[in-house]
Formats: sequence, structure tokens, C-alpha cells
Amino acid sequence: MKELLKQLWTIPNVLSILRIVAVPFIMWCTLDPSTYITCGAYEFPIIGLVIMIAAASTDLVDGYIARKFNQGSQLGEMIDPLADKLMHCASVLSLVIIGYVHWAFIVILLAKEGTMVLGGIYMAGDSKNIKANYMGKVASATLSLAIVMSYFHAFWAEKVFYLDWIVLGIGLVLTYAAFFNYLKQAIGIIKGIMARKKAAGAGTADDQAVSDADASESAADGEEPEKKDNE
Repeated sequence: MKELLKQLWTIPNVLSILRIVAVPFIMWCTLDPSTYITCGAYEFPIIGLVIMIAAASTDLVDGYIARKFNQGSQLGEMIDPLADKLMHCASVLSLVIIGYVHWAFIVILLAKEGTMVLGGIYMAGDSKNIKANYMGKVASATLSLAIVMSYFHAFWAEKVFYLDWIVLGIGLVLTYAAFFNYLKQAIGIIKGIMARKKAAGAGTADDQAVSDADASESAADGEEPEKKDNE
């Protein structure tokens, strides 16, 4: 527990937590029309967008600090991507609710992000062996751009033929392309984890067999076998 708390209160992890804390505020300012700002003939949830951009910018800072001052941690490996995924999904979900984004986009995004979160939890401690690839960075950048554009959906829908949805679709395609690349690496890691668990289970069974054999020998020699602690 002490080690966990020590990891928690590093600057990179605190910034990741702040991104998670920002999620409900992003959703609130995106969903509540009273927070919208009028731009000409349109009203946009700009305050929600500003909060999202401000929170997202901390991702660049915490990554730099973690590398510069050697503050990377196993906890950070889990909560940093989780914070990013929560922000993306919460923003898109809010935009779906207010009718700025089609519901199919959030279903496709959640299917992928949910799979990655579950896989990351299962591979905790081993996920660092997955190498980031250029496609993943391009996909994340494209998806972020599409989400920003979608905050101005009323404009794009009228003026540029749903350009925000087109970019969002491209971002999701790139995201899945990167996902399948990660999946290839993850399958190898998962197989290794399963093999270690199987070997550990076999080792425990062998130890129990030796213990039982020793007890049988003692009984055959007329000695009373030692009682187990839980009897």
C-alpha cells in the first residue's frame, strides 16, 4: 500500500488523475445548453471543449516529466491511458447525447476501448512490453482532431457536408488499425502469462504430491503424519 501511495503522488500520476476528474465537468458543459457560447447564428458547447483541451494538454506534460525525472511507474502505465480513453469516450458520448455525433461512432469506439482496458488490466505489469507504434499516435491525433471538430457540428453539417463525421470515421479506422497491431503483441504476452500461471499451478501440484508422499511414508513407518495448520 505504501508503494502504491508513493507512486500515486508523483507529478505525472497526479496530472493523469486530474484528467479523470475533468471528465464529469467536460460532460456537464457539453450537455448543459446554459453553458453554450453563441457564435453568429450558432451556439456551441465551447466551455466543455476548452476544459477538454486543457485537460488533454496535461498528457504532454506528464509524459515529459515521467521521462525527464524518471517518475514512470506501473500505476502510471495503467491510469495514464485510462484517463485518455475516459476523456475521448466521455466527450464522444456527450456529443452523441446532444445529437452532434451519430450513436454508431460511440459504439465502435467503446468496443475497442473496453477491450483495451480489460486487456491492460489482465496484462498489468507486462503491458509495458507492448511497443507503441506510429499508427497509434496518428490515430490518437486524428481522433482528437475529429472530437474537437465535432463540437462545431452544426457548422460542418450545414457548410462542409459533415466534415467532422468524415474525420471521425477516418480516426476510428486508424484507431482499429493500430489496435490490431497492439493485439498481435498482446496475444504473445497473454500466452506468456498463461504459461507462467500454468507452470506455477503445476509446481504447486508437484509440491503437494511430494508432501502427500512424505505423509504416506511416515504412516507406513508407523509415524503419525503432521497435522495441517488448517485442521
